[in-house]
Amino acid sequence: MSVSLLLHLLALGVWIGVVGAEFAIEFHGMRDKESLRTAAELHYKTDLWIEVPAIAVVLVSGLLMLGEIQPGAILWTKIAFALLAIAFNVVCVYAVWKRRVSLRAADAAGLARANRAMKISAAVIPTFLVAFALAIYLA
Repeated sequence: MSVSLLLHLLALGVWIGVVGAEFAIEFHGMRDKESLRTAAELHYKTDLWIEVPAIAVVLVSGLLMLGEIQPGAILWTKIAFALLAIAFNVVCVYAVWKRRVSLRAADAAGLARANRAMKISAAVIPTFLVAFALAIYLA
């Protein structure tokens, strides 16, 4: 197993683990307004210190492995879904940042935009799962 693959798999584990933890944080935030503020802060800090670095490692290690594997339609499909998962997660990171800023400023319109973006970013889960399934198939 190459160092790139090892880093890739570790970062994938961290990434999907953090996404699971963020679901728990978000469910807590649904209780009341104070819980929403707490969830916004926790999700923001989780993104900043854990999720974004994990995604960066996934992306860089994935790019490094491109030269080590045989190209094909399934591989390119896997890469497309992986990049979609990363893109949806970037939308989520933006939404989390926007929600935090909006809550601090009592900006209802900004909060509504952040909530819409968070709903769109939920597509990270199915795109991640498709990429992961295709990776297992290719292994």
